Amino acid sequence: MKKIIAISHRLKNGVLDDNYTFYDSGEILHEYDKHIYPGGYNLSETLSADEINYEIKERLLSEASVENKELVRRLLGMNE
Repeated sequence: MKKIIAISHRLKNGVLDDNYTFYDSGEILHEYDKHIYPGGYNLSETLSADEINYEIKERLLSEASVENKELVRRLLGMNE
């Protein structure tokens, strides 16, 4: 079973979800809203660390618990 090691919840423009859940397997679930029109809500995609930008990596690292920070840093390929 995958263990969640970091979650980052944000809103784009104050209304659109932009959430990331990071698992100890290195898998990142991105749940988001693209736009406010039909078909633009509750979308999701599974990503790897190579597919997200540094800002998202920083968000996940900052939201990780003290116990998981080093694991998150290592799995995301971030230097200290």
